[in-house]
Amino acid sequence: MSELGWRAPDHPVDAGTARRGILAQHAQLRDLLRHALALADARLDGDASMAEPVASAIGDMRASMDVHLTFEEAVLLPLFRDDLPVGPQRADLIVGEHHRQRAMLAALHKEACQHPELPTLAAKLAEMASWLLADMAEEERALLNPDSLRDDLVVIDQTCG
Repeated sequence: MSELGWRAPDHPVDAGTARRGILAQHAQLRDLLRHALALADARLDGDASMAEPVASAIGDMRASMDVHLTFEEAVLLPLFRDDLPVGPQRADLIVGEHHRQRAMLAALHKEACQHPELPTLAAKLAEMASWLLADMAEEERALLNPDSLRDDLVVIDQTCG
């Protein structure tokens, strides 16, 4: 995945930088996922020559998503954990969602490695790619908007006096 140039930063970044990086990755991921859907559709239409490309697309999807999720965690978690009062809860939700996504991708990839000839892999690839596309759209709507991911963190004075 080195051609994607998606390396998690070594230091915290501001919200705008995080947002731009994630949205740029989402654009590239959408291309990858749409291509995977096209391969799955061809296989589901009966093209047996698509068995290996479908299995390969599953591996590409898993690898790309793993790099992307790692990037998101590196840039989003510090921002949300510092954004009281609800930011830490958002960070926990991200961690949980990423854990589920990685587990599902790993299970599908394992199946593709063991049985690339299975016609059902195409249906599973199509379902996973569609789900990830919808998840990215929801993430952009709910988490990456300027109201949720702010450049100006609000600091609450908790001193008495």
